[in-house]
Amino acid sequence: MTKFLIYQISSVFVIFHLLGCSCTPISQLPNEVEGLKPLWCTELPGKAGAYNDGLIGLPIYDGKILFHSTYFTNIDAEDNRIHALDIENGNIEWTFPAMYNKKNSMFFWGVPYLNNEYLVAKMPKFGNILLNDKLICINLLTQQEVWQKTMPISISYNSNDNVVGKNADFFFLQQSDWNTLIYKGNCQTGDTALLVRVNTGVPENYNRSSSGLQYFETENNNKYLIVGALEEKKNSDDTYAYKTYLYIIDIEKKALSKKLLIQRQDEGQTINDIACAINKVFFVCGRETFCYNPNNESIEWSFYSQESYNYMANHILTNNNIVFLYGDNRYIGLDAQTGKKLYQGEIQCGNASIYNDFVYIIGSDAKLYIIDVNTGKVKVQIICPEKNVTNTGFLTGCKPRVFGNKLYVFGNYHAYCYDAVPKNE
Repeated sequence: MTKFLIYQISSVFVIFHLLGCSCTPISQLPNEVEGLKPLWCTELPGKAGAYNDGLIGLPIYDGKILFHSTYFTNIDAEDNRIHALDIENGNIEWTFPAMYNKKNSMFFWGVPYLNNEYLVAKMPKFGNILLNDKLICINLLTQQEVWQKTMPISISYNSNDNVVGKNADFFFLQQSDWNTLIYKGNCQTGDTALLVRVNTGVPENYNRSSSGLQYFETENNNKYLIVGALEEKKNSDDTYAYKTYLYIIDIEKKALSKKLLIQRQDEGQTINDIACAINKVFFVCGRETFCYNPNNESIEWSFYSQESYNYMANHILTNNNIVFLYGDNRYIGLDAQTGKKLYQGEIQCGNASIYNDFVYIIGSDAKLYIIDVNTGKVKVQIICPEKNVTNTGFLTGCKPRVFGNKLYVFGNYHAYCYDAVPKNE
C-alpha cells in the first residue's frame, strides 16, 4: 500500500497540565502513515476510548467541532470533558468543563440537540459516577453551563439518551417502573415537563422504548415524535411474549396519535433503529425493514432478509434515494421508494453515517470505509494512523461527521480530519 508523509503539526514538545488544559497537545504519531493521510490530527487529553461515546454525531458550531475525552476513570469517579477544535486546523480552542469537579461529574454519552448556541445533552445514570439521569445545557459562545437538571431516580431506568428538538423545544425519553415517558423542555430556561406517558394495552402492563426518539413533520406541518417500543406482561414466563410497536406521538395534542403493532417475522426482535426522510418513516425490526407513510397511515413496503442472524443488518440510514442497512457482518442498500434490494456487502460495521452520495463506516476492525451509497462499492479504506503506535484504530463509538467537504472522526487518542469526497488518484 502507498505510504504518505503525515503533516508535521509541530516540532516543539509542549508539557501541559491535564486538568483545565486549553492548549493544543502535540501529536505523537509516526512520520509515515499507511494509506490516505489526514489533513490534520490532534492528540486529545486523556483517552476517548473509555466507557462513553461522547457527544454522538460530533456537533459543529461557530467553526468548531466538539470531541470528547476522559482524563481518568475509576469505580468512584470519572473526569470526562468535551473539547472544541477548530475545524480548519484542529487547534483546541476551549475545553468544558475547564476544571474537574467530582460533585459535578460529566458523562457525555448520547446524541445532543443544538439550537443556536445552546447545546442540550442527556447523561445516563452510571454506577457511582452519576446516580441519576442528568440533563445539561451549555452555551457554546460563552463555554459556560446554562443549567442542569437531575431527573428523579424513579424514572432514571435504562432508556435512550438521545435528545431531539425543534427551535427552542427539545424532547427526550425517560423510563419508569412500568411506562415509557416522553418529556419536553426549553433550551434557554431548562424547564421540563412530561409530554406523554404511554400506557399499555391489555393484558400487557409494562412497556419500554427500544429505539431512539425521532422528530418528524408531515407535509401538512403536523409535528410528531416517533419511537419503537415493546409491551409485555411483566414477570411473564414467556420470554418472547412481548408485542412490538411503533409509537407516534402528536406534539401539539400532547397525546399518543397512533400505536402501530408490528407483525414481526423474527421472534425476540424489537424496533432497533429509525430514520426519517422523504415524508416517510423507515425502521428495522430484526431482519425486516419497513417503510411507513404517516400521511396515509400505511406500510408502503417491507423487506425481509432471509440470511442467518449472523448477517442481520439492524441499523438504518437514508439519503432520500437509498435506505442503507448495516450490522455486525453485512451492509445492504434498498431503493427507498420500493424497498427493492440493490446491493449488499461484507464489512463488520461498528458505526456509520450517510452524507450525500457516500456512507462512512467505522468497522469493527478499527478501519474507516467510504462507500458509494448508490452502488455499494468501497471507494476508500483508511487505516487509522494510531495503528502502528498504540495498536488501536478508529473507535466504533465514533459516528463520523461530514461538514462541507471535510470528514471528522476519532480514535482512542486523536481527532482526525480527512477529505470527505474520495479523490481519484
